[in-house]
Amino acid sequence: MKSKTSCFNRTIFQKNVTHYWPLWASYLGILLLAVPFNIWQMTADEWYYEYYDGASRMYAVMCDAVRVMLYPWMSFLFAGVAALAVFSYLYSAKNANMIHALPVNRLELYVTNFLSGLSFLWIPQVMVFFVSVLVCLANEITCMQYLFLALLCQMGVSFFAYALAVFVAMFTGQILAMPAYYIIVNFLYVGCVFLVNAFMELLSFGITDRWNPGKSCILSPLYYLDHNLWVSEAYRNGSETSTGLEVNGVSLVAIYAIAAVVIIVIAYQIYKRRQIETAGDWVSVGFVKPIFRWGLAAYGGTLLALGFTSILKEVHCLNPYVCMVLSTIVTGFLCFFAAEMLLRKSFKVFQKKRVIEWAGFTAAAILVFSMFELDVFGVERVMPKEDEIAAAFVNMDYPVMVEKEDMKELLAIHQDVVAHKKEYRELEQTGHGYYYTTFRYYMKDGSVFERSYPLPVTEEHVADETTPAAKILAWESEPEYLKQNLLGMDYEANRYISGYIDLYNEDGDYRNYMFSEEEAEEIAEAVEQDIDAGNYTAYTLGSVWARETDFYINNISLDYYNKNGYNSSWDYYGYYNSYAGTAKQGTVREAASQANCYITFGPECGYTVKALEKLGIIDDTWKLYTKNEYYD
Repeated sequence: MKSKTSCFNRTIFQKNVTHYWPLWASYLGILLLAVPFNIWQMTADEWYYEYYDGASRMYAVMCDAVRVMLYPWMSFLFAGVAALAVFSYLYSAKNANMIHALPVNRLELYVTNFLSGLSFLWIPQVMVFFVSVLVCLANEITCMQYLFLALLCQMGVSFFAYALAVFVAMFTGQILAMPAYYIIVNFLYVGCVFLVNAFMELLSFGITDRWNPGKSCILSPLYYLDHNLWVSEAYRNGSETSTGLEVNGVSLVAIYAIAAVVIIVIAYQIYKRRQIETAGDWVSVGFVKPIFRWGLAAYGGTLLALGFTSILKEVHCLNPYVCMVLSTIVTGFLCFFAAEMLLRKSFKVFQKKRVIEWAGFTAAAILVFSMFELDVFGVERVMPKEDEIAAAFVNMDYPVMVEKEDMKELLAIHQDVVAHKKEYRELEQTGHGYYYTTFRYYMKDGSVFERSYPLPVTEEHVADETTPAAKILAWESEPEYLKQNLLGMDYEANRYISGYIDLYNEDGDYRNYMFSEEEAEEIAEAVEQDIDAGNYTAYTLGSVWARETDFYINNISLDYYNKNGYNSSWDYYGYYNSYAGTAKQGTVREAASQANCYITFGPECGYTVKALEKLGIIDDTWKLYTKNEYYD
C-alpha cells in the first residue's frame, strides 16, 4: 500500500507552541493592554463624558482602538521574531542535521513551521478581538464593524510580514544576520531612493530637496504601510460631530496579502534547495553572494562617502565630485572586503579575483557619479513648459509670486542661471559672494518643479542689470511684492486692531508699548509709505544690503483682522496647491481671520519713525536704538 504524503506534522506543531510560548504569550499580553484595556480605560475617563456626546465619544474610543490595531510596527516585529524562532534550527549545523534526519520531508517541515509561527500571531489577534468586543458592549459601544475591519487588516499585515520574514530567513544560516536582513528588505527600496536623491542633490547643479518617494515605495513594505494605513474620524460638513470612521489602506493590505502567497511559494523553493552545510553562513544561497558584496559596497560605501563629502564640502569648500570619487574608492574598498570577510569567515580575502571585482565596482561607481556630474541624463537642463505652469515663485530674500506676464522672463532667468553652471559652482566653492535662490513652479497637473542655485550677489553682478541676481532683486524691490511679504497677500483688506513695539531708554530699561487701534492703523499706513518710497529694501533684501547692526532692535508687531481671510506670501510659496490656484481667493481659507505681522525696520524708514514720534510713542526717554547704539 502506497504511503500517504503529509504536509503537516502535529507533533512538531505542538512542540513549537509549547517551546515558544513566551513569544505568543508576550504578544497576547501586549495586545490585551493596547486594545481592550485601553478601551476600558478611555471609557472610564470622565473627560470623554464631559467633552463628547454619545456618538462622538463612541467613535473617538473606537478610533483609538483601531489605530493601535492598524499600527504595522508591532505586527512586523513579532512576525520577524516568530519566523526566527520556528526556523532557528537552520542557523546551527547540529540542529539542522538533526531536524533534517527526522522521517519528515522538507515540505512537511516548512508548512508545519510556517503555520506554527503564523498561529503565534493570528490566535492572539483573534482572542484580543473577542475580548475587545465584550469590553465595547459593556460600555455601550456598538460600532463593531470597525473593530472587525481592523482585525482583518491586522491579520493581513501580519500574514505578509511573517511571509516576508520566512523568505528572508531562507537566505542566511547566521542567526544574527536574519534580523538585519529583515530590516534591510523592509527599507531597501526607500533607502536606495534616498541615496540616489542624496548624491543627485550633491552632484547635480540646482537639484535640492527632491525627497518624494511616491507610490513606488510600496516595495518598502513597513515604510509604506506606516505611511498609508491609518484611520480617522469622519465629520459632518461644518460640524464637529463624528459620523463614523474612515479606514485608509484596506486595499493596500489586500495587495500585500496576495503578494505574501507568492512569497511563501518562493521561500519554499529556496528552502527545498537549501544546503544543510550553509548553517552558520551569512548567505546560504550561492547566487546571492556577489549581490551581497556589491550591495554592501554600493550602499554602505556610498552612504559613508556621502557623509564624508558633505562634511568636507562644508568645511573646506572642496569640489563635491572629486570628494565623492575619492571617498567612494576608500569606503567602497572597506565595505566590499568587509562583506567578503563575512562570507568567507576569514581575514584572507585579498585574492586577485576579488581585487579585480572590487576594481570593477569602483569603476562602475565612478562612472555613475561622472554621469550625474556631466548631466548625461539632462536632469539639470530640464525646464517646465510655460503653458503647463499654474503658478511660479522665485525666492532669494523672500518668495515673490511672479505674474503671468513675467513668466517668460522668469524662465529666461532660470535658463541663464543653468548656462552659468561652471562659474556659479566655482563661486560657491569660495564660500562667499553668493546667495541661494530657489525657483519653484506649481504645475497644472498638481506636481511641483523646484531648483535652487547659488546666485552671485557681488557688487559687480548686482550692478549689471542683465544678471539674474539684479533682475530678481528688481522684483523684490517692487512695493507691491514688499507689502505682500510684510503685511500679507491681501494686505489691502487688513483692519489693524492692535500691536506693540519694544522700547528702551539710555539705562537699558525695557518697555513694551501696546498700540491702540488708531495707532496701529497710522503706523501701518506709515509702513506702506516707507515701502512705496523704497525705504524698506535696506532691511528686507538681506542678500545684498541688510546688516544686522543697521536694524533697530525695536521691532514692531501689528495685529489685524482681514475679512477675506489671511495668508502670508510664505503660505502661498509653500502650499500654493492648497489655495485653488489664486493668490487672493484660496478655498481653504476661513471667511475671516485675525493675524499678525512682525516688522523689522531701521533709520531709513523715515515715515515709520515720524509716525512713532507724532503719536508720542518714542520721545527723549524711550528711543529707537540700532544694535551698535544699544550696546555702545
